[in-house]
Amino acid sequence: MNYLPDGVQDFLPEEYRFKHNIEEILRKTFETSGYEEIMPPTFEYSENFSNTSGLIFDKNNLYRFFDKKGNILALRPDVTTQIARIAATKYSDYPVKFCYIANVFRYDNPQVGRMREFTQAGIELIGKNHEYSDAECIAVAVESLKNVGIKDFKVDIGQVEFFKSVLAELNLKKDDEQVLKELLEQKNQSEIEYFLEKNNIKGVNFEYIVNLPLLFGDIEVIKKAKDVYKIEKAQEALGYLEHVYDMLKDYGMEDYVMFDLGMVQSIDYYTGLIFRIFVKDLGYAICAGGRYDNLLYNYGKNLPATGFAISVERAMLALQNQSVDYTKKPYSVGIIHTNENRKKAYKLALKLRKEGKIAELINNDDMNYLKKKKFDEIIEIGEYDG
Repeated sequence: MNYLPDGVQDFLPEEYRFKHNIEEILRKTFETSGYEEIMPPTFEYSENFSNTSGLIFDKNNLYRFFDKKGNILALRPDVTTQIARIAATKYSDYPVKFCYIANVFRYDNPQVGRMREFTQAGIELIGKNHEYSDAECIAVAVESLKNVGIKDFKVDIGQVEFFKSVLAELNLKKDDEQVLKELLEQKNQSEIEYFLEKNNIKGVNFEYIVNLPLLFGDIEVIKKAKDVYKIEKAQEALGYLEHVYDMLKDYGMEDYVMFDLGMVQSIDYYTGLIFRIFVKDLGYAICAGGRYDNLLYNYGKNLPATGFAISVERAMLALQNQSVDYTKKPYSVGIIHTNENRKKAYKLALKLRKEGKIAELINNDDMNYLKKKKFDEIIEIGEYDG
């Protein structure tokens, strides 16, 4: 018998305690940074996720179903799109800052670090288009992972407008653009060169593209790119990244920052700065985010926005790899009592619970339960004078 479908999992008490503790640290970090928590519904009309000029999700990756009226509904594959809808339709005074911790659902191929139901924790800053907001977003992401206890991670920063300005020089068909994006995402140098030769791309344009996967590193990468890419929009995008870096440097975060000018995000709604965070010895991004200035237009408002999402399950894997333990229970007390002093036992239990301790009442004729449980302390109610 198959008890669970592919891509979902049970969290047993210790695992869930681990997960819950991480979520609480992330929630506190978001809220103390000025972001208010909201919770959109688990499902909406399918078109809210798939019928927006191709900007959001392939409908084949949505979990869809019908309601009794025949409407097509879908489990949310992402929270950002829902917050964009909320900000556009229920608010009129901007900017607004939201945070969330919620499960999302995508019909992906399950593998380590990628499930079909998983938890995202993130922030969205809507209505503000400036280097300050992108720098703030990255800073909150860095502080969040640091507060959770994750070490040895780097923030890889790219720029969609830089990439688009270079791509525009090639005059490729849409399908060919997609092929090139996939090759760049894979950093497959030999196949990139073959693609360019096949499409008769030569000279300076050949050099522009073939060098993109190599433009990875510290701030010197930006300086190098400014000397090579003399396209006006590319220069503007590189200057933007320099300003963001200057702010992150002021925040003391320059050691976390790397630049990847060949970065191509899989979700098409990003419009400017993009970033991913990688942890040492973990083969996939633990956090991804960036600017998505066109998304809210699909819900009736033309507003700039930026944000990120952390995968809570991947954060758990990273912490387990680094031997960080968040599974420890609160101090636990077993209170043994008779029927005659049950009232006194309950009074003590309430006192201990207010102190944040686990307090369980155990009748003296149920000593088998006491043997099964591991308490930090056992009190026989006769010893208590309260």
